[in-house]
This record gives sequence, C-alpha cells and structure tokens, in this order.
Amino acid sequence: MKIPYTNEDIVNHHSVAGVIKNVAGGILMQEHVKYGFWTFPVGKVKDNQDIIDGLKEEMMEECNLQIEEYREVITKDLFYKRNGNDVKVVSHVFEVLKYSGEMKNMEPLKHKQQLFLSIEDIKNLPYISDVTQLYLERLGFKREVKI
Repeated sequence: MKIPYTNEDIVNHHSVAGVIKNVAGGILMQEHVKYGFWTFPVGKVKDNQDIIDGLKEEMMEECNLQIEEYREVITKDLFYKRNGNDVKVVSHVFEVLKYSGEMKNMEPLKHKQQLFLSIEDIKNLPYISDVTQLYLERLGFKREVKI
C-alpha cells in the first residue's frame, strides 16, 4: 500500500496516543484510513507544544473527549523510512484514567470507524499500529505487526 505522507509525516516529531476505556473495559480503537490499521486515538504533537497539551488536543479533535486524568505508560522512539527520509517518532502512550464528553468520531474522513473493543478482540485485529503493539507488549502479549 502506498501511503500518502504529508510534510508533517516525514520529519521527526512526537506522537501521543490515548488508551481510553469505557465502563465495560473496552478500549477505544479507530480504523485509520491513511495507514490501513487499527489504532488507539493518536496524533502528532505540534512544534513547541507540551506533550500533555498535545494529548488533550488530539483526544478532543479525534473523539470529542475532554481528558481529565491520565498516566503515561510508554515512551519509545520509533524509526521509519518515509518518502526516502529517516523519521524518528517519539511515541508517548497514555492510559486515560478519567474523561468526560460524548465519544464521537470527529474525523470520519480519517477514521472509518471508532469502536470500543476488548483486549482479546484487539489481539485478533489483522493490522494494528505500532503504538497499539507497544501497549499489547506492555500487557505481555507480543505479535507480529503486519504493516
């Protein structure tokens, strides 16, 4: 699959991902149009933006949720080759402990759908993002990433 990278995709940056659970323990997952994988809500932190501000902004932009309490559980440098460029993405994964608002897919052109899925269902998705894989590994489950 040829991915249509933007200029923001091909430079080093920080990303933030939110592991958001509903009352039944399901985790909010998005089917991402551009990359063709399932992922937690995730986005780029703007230049000179605080990581937490970036997290809160991305979760509001993508899901219409106000993040109130959170805990960073993973930070890892991921490296990609994009349009001939070596790109370092410092990935920050947060567990969202408390949020408010009504969950809504705010970017339907970017995300085919948003669903709360169990860990077992997430483990069985055909394609998942690297940040989703990092979180599964943190829980003790390793699988081959197929992207």
